[in-house]
Amino acid sequence: MSSRNSLSTKIILMVECILLISSILFCSVSIHRARVGIRKAIQQRMLDIANCASGSVDGEVMKSFSKETVGSEAYNRVYDTLAVFRDNVELEYVYCIKQVGPNEFIFTMDLDQVAPANYGDSVKFTDALAKAGKGIAAVDEVPYTDQWGQFYSAYSPVFDSKGQVVGIVVADFSSEWFDSQLASQTKATVHSYVLVLIFSQLVAAVLAFLTVKPYIKAQSELMEEKVRAESESNAKSDFLANMSHEIRTPINAVLGMNEMIIREDNKAMGLTESDPMAVQESLENISVYAGDIQKAGHNLLAIVNDILDFSKIEAGRMDIVNAPYQLSSLINDINNMVLFKAQDKGLEFTVEVDPEIPDELEGDEVRIRQIFTNLLNNAVKYTDKGSVSLKVRFKKIETGRIHLIIVVWDTGIGIKEEDKSLLFERFERFDMERNSTIEGTGLGLPITHHLVDLMGGKIDVESEYGKGSIFTATIPQNVIDETPIGDFQTRLKENAPDAAPYKESFRAPLAHILVVDDTKINIKVFVNLLKNTKIKVDTAESGAEAVEMAAKTKYDIIFMDQRMPEMDGTEAFRRIRATEDGLSRDVPVICLTADAVIGAKERYLSEGFTDYITKPIDSFALERMIIKHLPKRKIEPVTDEASDIEEESTSSDAEFASLRSVGIEPKAGLRYCQDDVDLYRSLLAEYAYGEIEKGNSLQKSYDAENWHDYSIYVHSLKSSSKMIGATALSMRAAKLEAAANAGDSVSIMTEHEAMMEEYEVVTAFIRSVVPKEERNSDDSGVTNFSPDDDVMEFLPSDDGDN
Repeated sequence: MSSRNSLSTKIILMVECILLISSILFCSVSIHRARVGIRKAIQQRMLDIANCASGSVDGEVMKSFSKETVGSEAYNRVYDTLAVFRDNVELEYVYCIKQVGPNEFIFTMDLDQVAPANYGDSVKFTDALAKAGKGIAAVDEVPYTDQWGQFYSAYSPVFDSKGQVVGIVVADFSSEWFDSQLASQTKATVHSYVLVLIFSQLVAAVLAFLTVKPYIKAQSELMEEKVRAESESNAKSDFLANMSHEIRTPINAVLGMNEMIIREDNKAMGLTESDPMAVQESLENISVYAGDIQKAGHNLLAIVNDILDFSKIEAGRMDIVNAPYQLSSLINDINNMVLFKAQDKGLEFTVEVDPEIPDELEGDEVRIRQIFTNLLNNAVKYTDKGSVSLKVRFKKIETGRIHLIIVVWDTGIGIKEEDKSLLFERFERFDMERNSTIEGTGLGLPITHHLVDLMGGKIDVESEYGKGSIFTATIPQNVIDETPIGDFQTRLKENAPDAAPYKESFRAPLAHILVVDDTKINIKVFVNLLKNTKIKVDTAESGAEAVEMAAKTKYDIIFMDQRMPEMDGTEAFRRIRATEDGLSRDVPVICLTADAVIGAKERYLSEGFTDYITKPIDSFALERMIIKHLPKRKIEPVTDEASDIEEESTSSDAEFASLRSVGIEPKAGLRYCQDDVDLYRSLLAEYAYGEIEKGNSLQKSYDAENWHDYSIYVHSLKSSSKMIGATALSMRAAKLEAAANAGDSVSIMTEHEAMMEEYEVVTAFIRSVVPKEERNSDDSGVTNFSPDDDVMEFLPSDDGDN
C-alpha cells in the first residue's frame, strides 16, 4: 500500500512539475508582451495630452514669440490656455520651446509657478525632442534629468499656416508617475496570469490524482497474484512506458511540426532567387505546418480566453460599452456561424425573429454577440439529435427603451433538477457519465450570466432531463430607430446557400457601359458578372482615366468606385459632369463602393450620383440596377432555356466543399461569381498566391505603426475575403480597418496577430486545393493577372501622409 501511494505521489509530482514549468514560461512571455503594450498605452496617453495642448495654441502667435513679446497680450493668452492643462491633468510641467540651431532648443514660455525658466534658457536635448523639431510628435523612451528633476516628456510640434514648425509644446511627466502607472497596470495583468496558473495546477493535480490512483491500484492487485519482485518490476516498466507515451505524444506533435518548419526554412534559405518555385513551395509547406500547430492550440486558447474573461468580471474590470448597432446584421452573423456547426452534427437549426422588433438598437454589441454565441454553442454541444432553435423577441419598457428577449431551445440531454443550482457556477461540470467526452471549461454559462447581470438583465432556464432545455435571456436595450426589423425569415431564405442558380435576366448587346475601379480583381469580377448579358464593358483603373474616357465616348451607364488613389470617385464624377463637351456628361453615374454603413447611400446621392450599389457585388442586384437605368430600347428579354446549371452548381459545391474547414463558404463566393466555377477558382488562386506579398505589406505597415497605410491594406483584405466567401476573416479585417481609421492602436495590436494567423491558415489551405496555374486562367476577355499584379484596393504612397 505504501509503495503504491509513493508511486502515485511521484507521478503526480512529475506531471505537476512539467505543467508548472510550461505554465510559468507561458505566463512570463505573456506578461512581458503585456508590459510592452501597457508602456505604449501610457506613452500614447502622454502624447494625447501634449497634442491637445499644442492644438489649442495658434501657430502664428507662437511664431511671433521673442524676448520683446514676453508679457504681451497674445503671449498671456497662450499662457492662460496652457495653464488649464497644467492645473487640470496629471502632467508635472508644461512649457513652450523652439529650435535655434542643430540639436539646440530654448525656452519661449515656462508655466512653472515656482522656478520658471527664462526666455532663451537652454533645453535638455533628447532623441524625442529631435523628432518633434522635424514635425513629428514623440515621447521620451527613457527618462532624463535636468535642474527640475527626472522626467519623461511628450513633445508636440506647433505649425504655422505654411506648415512649418514654429515651436513645440512640451508636457513633462515625473518618472515616479510613469513608473507607478506602469507598475499598477502590470500588477493587474500579473494577477490575472497567476489566477490562470493556480487554476491550471489545481486542475492538473485533481486530474492526475483521479487518473493515476485507480491505475496504480489495479496494477497492485495484479502484482500481488504473481511473484512479488518480478511483478513489481514489470508493472513499473509498463507504467513508466505508458506515462512516457502519454506525456511525449503532444510534445512530439508540436516539436515535430516545429522541426519540419526549421528544415523548410533552412531549405528556403539555401535556395537562390533563380528558383522561385522551390522557394514558394518551402514557404507553402511552412504555412501548412504552422497551421497544424495553430489548430492544435485553438481549444486551449478558447479555454484561456474564457478564464481571462471571468477574471475580468471577478476583478470588476469588465466594462459594458454601449454604441449603436444593427440587430438584423448581428443575428445574420450568428445564424451563419451556428448553422454550419449544427449541420455538422446533423441538427436542424431555425431562427425566429419578431418582425416588429426595432432593428436599430444601442448596447454593447460585442457582449450581446457573446451571449448569443455562448447560449447557442452550448445548445449545439449538448444536443446529439433533433434541433436547436433561436427566438428573438422584445417587450417595450418605455419610449426609446425595450427588453431584448433571447430564447435558445434545444432537444439535447437536459439538466437534472438538482444540478440547476450549479449551472451558473464557475468551473462546474456535472453529469459526467454522459458528458465526459464533451470539452469545455465550465465557464461559458457563468460568463453569460455575469454579462447579463452587468447589462441589468436576467437569465432563466427551463429543462427536463433527457428531453432538452430552454434558456431565456432578457436584456434592456435603447432604441435608436423604431423602424421594425421586418420579415427576417424571408431575408434568411434570400441569403441561403441553396438559393436558385443564376441565369441572366436580360441581354443588351447594343449597350455600352464603363466600370471604374483601381483593383483589377474587382474589374475582373464585374466584367464576368455581365458576360452573359452581352453588354460591351469598358474599364478604367483610375479616376483620371475615367474622366478622359467619358469625355470621348458616349456610355449608357458609368459605374464609379470611390476609394481610388490620386483622384477618388466623387472627384472623378464631378469632373465628368463639369466637362462641357463630354459625350458622357449627362449619363447615369452609379456609385460603386464597399461603404455599406447606415447613411452612406444618402451621402453619395446627395453628392449627385444617380444611384448606389455596394461591394462585393451581388449579380442580381447589379442586373436590376442596369435594367433600372439602361434605355429600354436596348434591353432584350431572355426566353426560358433548358440548362444544366443546377447540376453544375451541385458539382462545383462538392469540388470546393473542403474550404469550409477553414471558414470559407464556397456557395457565398460562387454567388459573387454568378456560379462561374472557373472564375471562382481563378479568384481563389489570385487570393491565395498573392498572400505572401500582401501579408508582408500589411505586417510592414503594422510594425511601423503606419495606420494610414494599414487601413488601406486591411480594407483590401476585407473586400477580397468577403468576395471568396471568407466571411469571418472579412469581418475581422473590417474591425481592424475601423480601428485604423480611428487611430485605435490598442485594438489593432490586440487583434492583428490573430487576423494574420487566420489569413495564413486560409491561404495555405486554398493553395493545397487550388493549383497556382489557375491564377492566370481566364477566358472572360479581361486582361490576365501577372504574378506581380496587386489585388489591394490601392497601394499607398511611400510617405503614408496623404
